[in-house]
Amino acid sequence: MEQPLPRLPRREPLPLTVAAFLRERVQRGECARHSPGELELARELQVGRNTIRAALAVLETEGLLRSASGRRRELLKPMQFPRPPLEKVVIMVMPTPLHTLAPSTLLWMDALRSRLLGAGWRLQTVVDPAVFRRAPVPALELLVTRHAAAVWILFRSTAAMQRWFEKRQLCTVVAGSCHTGVSLSQVDTDFRATSRHAATRLVALGHSRLAVLAPSVPFAGDDESLLGFQEGAADACTRIYPCNDSKSGVIKALRTLLMSAHQPTALFVFHAGHAATALTFLSQQGLRVPEQITLISRDHEPFLSHLVPEPSRYERQPEVFAKKLAHLVTSLGGGVPPKKTRHLLMPTFVRGETLGRPAVPQKNR
Repeated sequence: MEQPLPRLPRREPLPLTVAAFLRERVQRGECARHSPGELELARELQVGRNTIRAALAVLETEGLLRSASGRRRELLKPMQFPRPPLEKVVIMVMPTPLHTLAPSTLLWMDALRSRLLGAGWRLQTVVDPAVFRRAPVPALELLVTRHAAAVWILFRSTAAMQRWFEKRQLCTVVAGSCHTGVSLSQVDTDFRATSRHAATRLVALGHSRLAVLAPSVPFAGDDESLLGFQEGAADACTRIYPCNDSKSGVIKALRTLLMSAHQPTALFVFHAGHAATALTFLSQQGLRVPEQITLISRDHEPFLSHLVPEPSRYERQPEVFAKKLAHLVTSLGGGVPPKKTRHLLMPTFVRGETLGRPAVPQKNR
């Protein structure tokens, strides 16, 4: 007698699979009063919009959602599915995706994730350029509605963002520097002391004409850097050359610098990438570093150690940064906004090969 052929396992239609996933999300309390839009869900789940529409229709039939013309679907039974405890979730808000960040930034983020995981926390990253705009309030309201966090981490945040989180009294840590008038907890490099140290070294070597290559759109740490450098420069002539974050922008600023009637003999550059562009461009223009012009980079990236000459710079320890940030985040898990805590870390100066005395002794101007 022939044995019946085994039946293949039955696969559920894709809309039912998506509906089950969304139903579980609702039950975990990850949705607020409204569900995300169809296009947003389609992009997130990598399925077609028709599939999303069919899955949402299933949830409407079950009485979980209600649709309205021109508006997002409303969650009808939000109290039936309580939110999970929030004390173990921390969300980092970012303006750009991870793949656009510098290697040194990715190093401390990876170390932070590992430390938080070891302490029983889950780190999520949310990329939302809208909250970094000049008028971010509507986007920020939507952000905290869609995402539940015990602690928020603001990375490369604007003054408007920081003031909003402070006013809302959300548990927030700034991974960077606070803007003027903001009293959130923060972990950052002590840019003011670092830049003051750089200017002091240059003046001690005999440089009296100094130049600073700074971003034209500064973060709070950049403002602190300018203040610190001017403090260390004292009576030395210091000129600021703003540049946008591109090779052409750096070159344009350097051309202006080289055409100056009182050409500087020492250059302090904020970003590591800008320092690499400056070093190669100056060489192309026939200027020897450090014989004719000295260069110091405020920031460090691993690739700088491969340049010839190797730039003088300040090297930060990603593991130390992550340790301080993780400790501050986990200490805020009680849900009560704490008093302002500032951790300012001093990097290590790497002398490199681009630090030297001016070719001709000068008088201070």
